[in-house]
Amino acid sequence: MKINSIERCLRVIDTLSDHPGGLKLTEISALLDLPPSSVHHMISTLLPHDFITQDPDTKRYSLGFRFLEISRKILDNLDIRQVAHRHLEVLRQESQEAVHLAMLRGGKVVYIDKLDTPSGLSLATYVGFATDPHAAAGGKVLLAGLKDDAVKGIYKNKSLKGYGKNTITRLPALIAELAQIREQGYAVDNEEYYEGVRCVAAPVRSGGQVVASISITGSIFTITQQRIETELAARVVKAAECVSAELKW
Repeated sequence: MKINSIERCLRVIDTLSDHPGGLKLTEISALLDLPPSSVHHMISTLLPHDFITQDPDTKRYSLGFRFLEISRKILDNLDIRQVAHRHLEVLRQESQEAVHLAMLRGGKVVYIDKLDTPSGLSLATYVGFATDPHAAAGGKVLLAGLKDDAVKGIYKNKSLKGYGKNTITRLPALIAELAQIREQGYAVDNEEYYEGVRCVAAPVRSGGQVVASISITGSIFTITQQRIETELAARVVKAAECVSAELKW
């Protein structure tokens, strides 16, 4: 397979990843501005290896289970995930809230571990979930680990999308908040990604660099501003420091 064909296959995969409900051949062709015959050839290459699957009733194509196998292997080989997991368990028990471990990849905050709240609060996040970092406490912690020019580079060709009612949507305001996060050592998401939800996060460091974030997430009724200031900020900072101390990168 030629290099340009490989690149086109990757574009098909990326397109399907953005459409979990699946796409028909003509829809993929239109989105990629490629002839249907070319798209069919690429799909025929990926189908036997389970990278792509087709619904027999709707004829829509979607990503195959092979990606789950690959992602599981990636996650299992992440030292930071293995080191952090037991600290996440302690943090969940102490806080009685959901906890996450996240990293910055390709300008997105990607969640690599999650423990749900004991109370059963349902959050739409999951292991592998990726989103814009500016609207999440864990994401802002990761951005704060970068220089301002690097942050501006991430948002050079895109706007700061609004999610919750308090999302920061102006770059200068984000840069100012990142400076505050560096100074205080933790970040807060106050209904910035989901309305009715608050989150507090702290950085995990290795070799002097911020490599991940740990966060506590819950309802605004259980995670109050007072509780963040008197308890939760200290707990999440402590958990992040414990993980940092154990990393051998």
